[in-house]
Amino acid sequence: MELLYRHGGMNNREIGEMLGVDYSTVSVGRKRLGDRMEQDRKLRRRVGGLEDVIVEELD
Repeated sequence: MELLYRHGGMNNREIGEMLGVDYSTVSVGRKRLGDRMEQDRKLRRRVGGLEDVIVEELD
């Protein structure tokens, strides 16, 4: 959800429709991921690695 938001040009409503959930579910999920990434270095690296792949593909 977070990567769709950051790199897919989608808002929470659009992401929710795509995934079959309410926009507020997307919002809460993105917030929880951000909170967990603040505490979990390994998770930050994983998300960062995925983000690197996406950015590379978009270039």
